[in-house]
Amino acid sequence: MAMSFSGAVLSGMGSSFHSGVTKQSSVGAVGVGRKSELVVVAQRKKSLIYAVKGDGNILDDLNEATKKASDFMTEKTKEALVDGEKAKDYVVEKTIEANDTATEEAKKAFDYVTEKGKEAGNKAAEFVEGKAGEAKDATK
Repeated sequence: MAMSFSGAVLSGMGSSFHSGVTKQSSVGAVGVGRKSELVVVAQRKKSLIYAVKGDGNILDDLNEATKKASDFMTEKTKEALVDGEKAKDYVVEKTIEANDTATEEAKKAFDYVTEKGKEAGNKAAEFVEGKAGEAKDATK
């Protein structure tokens, strides 16, 4: 937030505010007739930092710090996306492995049931043949 005022306007502004017990000045001295920019920056403790930009580069410093913070967050976001991709790939790989294991176990169970079904069918056929033979002998 930056505003331009003439030095004449700012020279009459000497407002102050109370923070706890101490009195703090909110605007510094500004030369008359010189065009300056008033910069107000909020701090974490709900107080404000006031600075007047003349020939210095306070706004450039703020812009640079903002760009560095933005670049840092962009880099961390990219890292998080890469980590997310790795996690997704791991989950997909483990899901495929679990699916393959379940398929193998289901095939083993199917083969077992098929074998036992054949054995039971053969025993039933033998039993029926025996009874049919007995019935045939009984009818003679």
